[in-house]
Amino acid sequence: MMKETEILKNYTVESLLMELEKIKKIDLENGEAIFTELTKKQKDIMEKLNLCA
Repeated sequence: MMKETEILKNYTVESLLMELEKIKKIDLENGEAIFTELTKKQKDIMEKLNLCA
């Protein structure tokens, strides 16, 4: 998937994973889940990999 989107030109696998691991999920008492705001780099990665952003 990473080769198809050519994202490896901008990121190594390690740097990509390190950037994405910073995203935090917060579970609220009412069962709702929210995520911390994404940085520009994280949004770029998510869009290129066609993941929900």
